[in-house]
Amino acid sequence: SAINDVLPDLCKGYPDSVKVVGTPAEVAKLSDVIVTGLPKPPHVKSVFEGPDGLLAGIEQGKIWIDHSTTDHEQNKVFTEKLTEKGAGLLECPITGGLEALKKGQMAVWVAGNKDDYTKVKHILEASYSTVQYTGGLGTAMIPKVLSNMLCGLQVIAMAEAMLIAKKSGLDLVEFWHSIRMSAGNSFLWETCGPNVFRGEYHDSFPIDLMCKDNQLGYEMARNAKVPLELFGLMQQVYNRALYSLGPEVGCYAPPKLYEIEQKESLQAPGFENWSYTVENVDGALQVRHQNIKLPGKSETTE
Repeated sequence: SAINDVLPDLCKGYPDSVKVVGTPAEVAKLSDVIVTGLPKPPHVKSVFEGPDGLLAGIEQGKIWIDHSTTDHEQNKVFTEKLTEKGAGLLECPITGGLEALKKGQMAVWVAGNKDDYTKVKHILEASYSTVQYTGGLGTAMIPKVLSNMLCGLQVIAMAEAMLIAKKSGLDLVEFWHSIRMSAGNSFLWETCGPNVFRGEYHDSFPIDLMCKDNQLGYEMARNAKVPLELFGLMQQVYNRALYSLGPEVGCYAPPKLYEIEQKESLQAPGFENWSYTVENVDGALQVRHQNIKLPGKSETTE
């Protein structure tokens, strides 16, 4: 096995049997299964192509698992070239949030050749709490991108709802719990709210990458000839937040943008040590909060 990264420090901490090498091609030569996760489609392309790219080092029977949220049409081009060498690509975007990632509770969609999926299924099941094979290339990336865009809609709606509540005199934490017990609740409401309460905006996933996903969704909609009305408005709000706050601010930036514009803070006490876990209940992600006080409980959750 081998590992490579543009940031060499990220290659530390692995067993001695994992060799640190200088190029993706070397990783492909020394590994039967290659796993990547990259920010944007151009990064994936640069890792794949050229004399030092994965394609140069990959051989018959090897499988590339790519966790990048990227252009599935580009993946189809890669697959054609890999097929010529007897290798395969599995499109494997992941979801669940940073806390779930830390705890090994992420879910993964898998698209590509089913025989390839069967060969590496045990690897994916060892890494993720939920593994779903969706079909041919594109069938994993489309739900991943649209899931992120649905989250973007909810982030903006949450910011508007919280500002209405606060400026109407409601306690923000009580309001958050009120929505949690209602039909308006969602995974995003459960996890974005506490981040905003403690003045964080999901900095581990910068808004620049969220805007990249929005653009991928725009291209999907254009190819499918579906008008983007609500999603299009969400994309413009995210672009405004990107241009106003910079590319490194977290993907929950719209609440921060609205706080600035409305001259109101959405921060609230009691969430300084908050975290969460997720459970798969009947195929759906369910949030379990930690280190906050919940209604009806006399002690802080652990």
